[in-house]
Amino acid sequence: MSNMNSLLKSNERVLWSGKPVKNAFIATGLVPIPFGLVFLIFSLFWVFSAYSAGAPGFFTLFGLPFVLIGIGLTFGPSIWQLLRYRNTEYAITNQRVITQTGAIGLDTRFVDFDKIQEVYVKIGFSDKLFGTGSVYVLTAGSNLFGYRGRSGYGSGGMRPSLAALREPYKVQKILQEAIETGKKP
Repeated sequence: MSNMNSLLKSNERVLWSGKPVKNAFIATGLVPIPFGLVFLIFSLFWVFSAYSAGAPGFFTLFGLPFVLIGIGLTFGPSIWQLLRYRNTEYAITNQRVITQTGAIGLDTRFVDFDKIQEVYVKIGFSDKLFGTGSVYVLTAGSNLFGYRGRSGYGSGGMRPSLAALREPYKVQKILQEAIETGKKP
């Protein structure tokens, strides 16, 4: 929470803060590896076949960008998640939810309790492996799939998540109780 303390309002106090479980957070970047390997192997086959057959240099060079794309598809998402992990922090205060993440820059989101319409926990396949889960915060205009209309802008709803948490139901309970407390006059 050290980086996020400067983001707090003067009358705001932290009820919960944390980071995702590293292995579970990075595991989501492993999903594209089989597809990337297929693409990479096919690209390498193209380059070596063209070279071995004595084809003009253009045919060999034509395959090289595809080899680079295959390398990127295979290893890129995992590296990206690893870089994002070091900047990822979450906080629930007595007024709002704060999420911060980013591989290079920082994406900091603030969701005031009065904007939250639903809080739910999702436990996916990798979460089952690592004993984690994600807490999703739905605001007006957001939906379960993150779809924001044809223009891509929708009605301004957000769906920030607190991903790969060790005790997602405990965090959900803290958040829901804080929202209820905030609604009382």
